[in-house]
Parts: sequence; structure tokens; C-alpha cells
Amino acid sequence: MHDERRHADRFLGEFQELEHGRTDGPALKECVRSEGEAYEADLVRYLRAGALLAATTSVVHDVLSSGNELIGGLHLLTDGQWFWYTDLAYYVERYHVPVDARFVDHACGRGWKTASAE
Repeated sequence: MHDERRHADRFLGEFQELEHGRTDGPALKECVRSEGEAYEADLVRYLRAGALLAATTSVVHDVLSSGNELIGGLHLLTDGQWFWYTDLAYYVERYHVPVDARFVDHACGRGWKTASAE
């Protein structure tokens, strides 16, 4: 089995509205919630602490805001088992977008510490 297929279900935040998302991914606008989970601050810190896997020269903007606000540079991060882009932490923090429950369990089980933070 190719490594790509083995980890295909370990990519987070591939929303269809994003240029780096998937056309068959979830709709980001439908994931927006008025409140986050109790662990949201820990989750956001975990997402921001991921190890850099791939850097790009691209910048991303908030596709949900009317002002198309700048989020920052787009990079691919990992904790060694899961993969996500840098803008995911922004959407979780600002719009309380949920992430895969398996990932939440995984991050919580690690004490909200990525391998790069250990």
C-alpha cells in the first residue's frame, strides 16, 4: 500500500472552499459554530505547534469573512501521524470549526503536546 493512501484519512481541514481543499471535502461554511468545545484553546495550540512538513510561498485569506482578511502563510504541518495546513488553527479559533474526533482523541492522549514540543 502506498504511503499516500495509508495517510489519506489523516489530513485535516480539506474544506471545499479552500484553494488547497478538496472538491469532495466538507463545506467550511456549514462547519461554523457559535461556540467551541471546552478543549478548543488546547487544540488551537496543538495545531499551531505542529512540525513544518512543507513550506509554501502562498498566503491564505479568510474565505468566510466579508473582508477576505489575511490569515498568513500557507504551510503543511504534522505531528508525525496527522497532517494539516496552518490555516486550520485560525478557523478552529475564529469559527469554532470542529476537527475529526479521532484527531482530538489523539492530541488529547498526547497531553496536547506535539512531537516537536516534547
